[in-house]
Amino acid sequence: MRLAPRSRGYIALLVALGSFGPLTMSIYTPVMPSVGQDLSATPDNVTLTLTTYMVGFAVGQLFYGPLSDRYGRRPVLLGGLLFFTLTTVACAFAPSIGGLIGLRILQGLGAASGSVLGRALTRDAYSYKEMPLVMSWISLGQNIAPSLAPTVGGFLGEWLGWRATFWFVGGFGTVLFVVSLLGLGETNKYRSDRIDVGSLLRGSGEMLRDRRFLGHILPLGFAFALNFGMLAGVPFILQESLGFSPKEFGLIVLLSVGGFTAGTFVNNRLVGRVAPTTVIRFSGWFHIAALIVMAALALAEVVTWWAIVGPHMLLSFGTGMIVANANAGAVGMYPRLAGTASSLAGLAQMGMGAMGTVTVAALTLIGSRYIAMPLVIGLAPFAVATLLSARLLRAGSPAAKLEP
Repeated sequence: MRLAPRSRGYIALLVALGSFGPLTMSIYTPVMPSVGQDLSATPDNVTLTLTTYMVGFAVGQLFYGPLSDRYGRRPVLLGGLLFFTLTTVACAFAPSIGGLIGLRILQGLGAASGSVLGRALTRDAYSYKEMPLVMSWISLGQNIAPSLAPTVGGFLGEWLGWRATFWFVGGFGTVLFVVSLLGLGETNKYRSDRIDVGSLLRGSGEMLRDRRFLGHILPLGFAFALNFGMLAGVPFILQESLGFSPKEFGLIVLLSVGGFTAGTFVNNRLVGRVAPTTVIRFSGWFHIAALIVMAALALAEVVTWWAIVGPHMLLSFGTGMIVANANAGAVGMYPRLAGTASSLAGLAQMGMGAMGTVTVAALTLIGSRYIAMPLVIGLAPFAVATLLSARLLRAGSPAAKLEP
């Protein structure tokens, strides 16, 4: 039975497609110390398995959008889901940290299909004016799986070992493949006859010269750098420095991810009352406040879990306010190139997210008597950049090329 666009089943599929990439990353974070112990790897090498996943995810953004603009959403999505499932199973059998690092790049390439095509499928079914509210509700739904994933990953890691997390997400990928194969019809009404690299580059160049387009994707990317940097650093602080088990970490991190859910819910209430661009411009202040609070607690030598998780919640709240509005604004501007616009938005998210993890990993190696300060120092530039880049959306900026 085909899923009709705009139906509840269609929305459920959009939520699932958008969630399995973040789920794959967040379910893995509680078992990262266990991976290091099992494969005799240092913390920075284990962090690289998170970074390479995001690099693969970022690179994959470049291909799925343009391919789906040419060949259609359905066949490209099915190919991506199949590739993701196969590489996830391979990760479960990784014999060494080097092998896992390499396989995570491939896994990220496959996972990118869900987020890119989920955004494009949303634009195929909804108008530009509908996008902020629809994306906000979808973003809220997408946050449920990544919110629960660390808890699931913590229990799986403690009961069955870290490899069980890959079997879990591999099963999820298989279910998505079957549902998409049987239930998803083609939604792209603007397919071109061929992939015209020149036209593609011109279209991408036009987007990247559009001040308002950049005003959407740059704050989005810097916000992801902050959140993924936190995801890379917090597991080692809570487990190795403060002595929490993977299961306990999974339960505690629910509070942090709950901040994103709260931010998305508040944004839902603001849709129609406050302009989406205004929300993007001011939400970065939550990031600044979160890092100031974390730095103050660290310098005061408050060494406890809430001194880390509390600021993380506040930072995640700000990101929750940005994500739906920024994605809707970026993808909604160019419906005839929705796949390409989605690719650029996804590239900003995961590319800058990878930068956040690399920065945190490098500073963690240096260390500090104040255990949270490397995290604060590494992420502070991204918080400032979120605020500054959002100024591109100030009144008087060039009008975007909006289409119905």
